[in-house]
Amino acid sequence: MKKIENSIKRQIVVHAPLKQVWDALTKPEHLNNWYTKNADIDFCIGGSCYMNHGWGATSEGVFTEIDPMNRFVIRSQDGDFTTITSLEKVENGILVSIEYQASFISEMNQSTKENMLFGTSQFLENLKSVYETGIDNRAKIWRTWIGISHTTNDGNRGIKVLHVKEGSVAAAAGIEPEDIILEMDGEEIEGYESFERILNEKDINSNVLLTIESNSEKVHVNCLVDAYPVPY
Repeated sequence: MKKIENSIKRQIVVHAPLKQVWDALTKPEHLNNWYTKNADIDFCIGGSCYMNHGWGATSEGVFTEIDPMNRFVIRSQDGDFTTITSLEKVENGILVSIEYQASFISEMNQSTKENMLFGTSQFLENLKSVYETGIDNRAKIWRTWIGISHTTNDGNRGIKVLHVKEGSVAAAAGIEPEDIILEMDGEEIEGYESFERILNEKDINSNVLLTIESNSEKVHVNCLVDAYPVPY
């Protein structure tokens, strides 16, 4: 199958009835249980969709396609960003797929794509948690950071530091762009999501020991863990 360069996608299987999952994705009162802080939706072709996702992020669009219990499409107000949500019955539940299409996706850097996909994964995992166990994990995600932008270190393990925020705990620890972070407290970092998930398990104001490859030398750096800069 030919890869669509202007499209990225994430999927998860939810062990719940199809109608329940469909309602979770299309009804404001259900969306607020696992995804949005506030959703204002007119679920019909041409109807508007406003979502406050928390952490300072909002989105608006219009429903352009609705195939009940199967698929719906939201297009941004400027027409250049499309979100396609589809559901499929599989052997062990409902396969939920969320795909983003936009003319600029192929031009986005890898870090931005990874961040978008990671965010989608976080919410899909919370959908699964809420509808399989009744547990809403939003209070436990996006808790911590150290003040860097980063990307998976292509072809190797770890992440490559792209930018260090001035005044951040990472800057105070001496972390610099182009550094490769290989481990955190002895736990191997496999890539973008791995780093974010391991960091998010750490306590705010705790210290972590980072194993870093800097200028072809391996060093160990102690770094404070800071609170995520944008509250939920």
